[in-house]
Amino acid sequence: MKATDKMRDLTLKNMIILVTYIAVLILCLMNFGAIIGFIGQLFRIIKPFIIGFILAFIFNIPMKYFIKKLPIQNEKTKKLVSAVLSVVLVLLILAVLVMVVLPQVIDNVKTLIDNLPEIFRQVEEWVNYFLKEVKIAPDIMTKIEEFQQTFGQTILSKLSTWVPGIAIGVSHLTTSVVNIFMGFVMAIYMLFSKDTLMRQVKRVGRAFLKDKQFKQATEVVRLTSSTFENFLAGQLTESVIIGVLCYIGCVILDIPYASIAAIVIGFTNIIPYFGPIIGAFISSVLIVFVSPMKAIIFLIFSTLLQQFESNLIYPHVVGNSVGLSALWVLFAVSAGGGLFGIPGMVFGLPTFSVIYELMRRWTNHRLNQKKQLQKVALDNNESN
Repeated sequence: MKATDKMRDLTLKNMIILVTYIAVLILCLMNFGAIIGFIGQLFRIIKPFIIGFILAFIFNIPMKYFIKKLPIQNEKTKKLVSAVLSVVLVLLILAVLVMVVLPQVIDNVKTLIDNLPEIFRQVEEWVNYFLKEVKIAPDIMTKIEEFQQTFGQTILSKLSTWVPGIAIGVSHLTTSVVNIFMGFVMAIYMLFSKDTLMRQVKRVGRAFLKDKQFKQATEVVRLTSSTFENFLAGQLTESVIIGVLCYIGCVILDIPYASIAAIVIGFTNIIPYFGPIIGAFISSVLIVFVSPMKAIIFLIFSTLLQQFESNLIYPHVVGNSVGLSALWVLFAVSAGGGLFGIPGMVFGLPTFSVIYELMRRWTNHRLNQKKQLQKVALDNNESN
């Protein structure tokens, strides 16, 4: 009787939980717009903390290296010196980029702006040549001529609507700069208080989770941290190498906008698979207006550079940091980009790698349990 009562209570409890979940789900669907708005507002409020966490995570990568290599006996002093060195190293890299790369980028941008009239003239010549050589129906030609006549007036009329947008863009840029600065300050605080923060998080976890759940959560955090660290360290190192090689090659081949092309190739190379294609396309579009032949040479050079990167640099620098086949890499990058844009394309791969590894471990665990149950059942049948 007691067992029956327990089963009845358990069934009632499950029904109450199920009804509660369904009610919450219905309320969420009915107020979906308000919930998304609240999440967006919350995200804007905590954005400096998110930026700070990401920067602290990046700072922590060289900090671990310094902790292993520094010959300091006192552990607390070693961690403090390693944190200082990691921050100085990142700031030094940024300073070198600003002092060395920025002036060349400014020169290239000035050259690009000076060449804009010539670029527009070439585009107009190409369009006129296309219209003369290709036979187009008279009604389509009439529409094209009308468009050419009204194009300038349309641009002037649009300028009045663009001015408020430019003001809003400047406001967003100012907010982003403030958020990055606040995030940088928080990142330094997190880095120097890493041990204290980790102890606090572990205390909260032990207080609210069972021992088995706490161990599982700790293992998931460790797997996520190691996967993201290996991926980011490898991708950033590889991007710097590719950017430098691209700049050297562009200078040797006398390709215009060498510094801009190198920066674009380096940054887009952070995105797996699609990044090099995007970077080569953007750079070639800039170069083609100066010299179509140089653009073709650049495309050939970038293709050879990517082959060199895929076969020699990537296996040694990045290696098998994500543990996924090419098919799953394409899926992770495509899904991440479709859901969250460029950040999704970058961080979708390590995120999917963590999910894939957890699913693999869980599947192996379930299969081992089934094998053990089958073995026990077989032993029982033999004993009988």
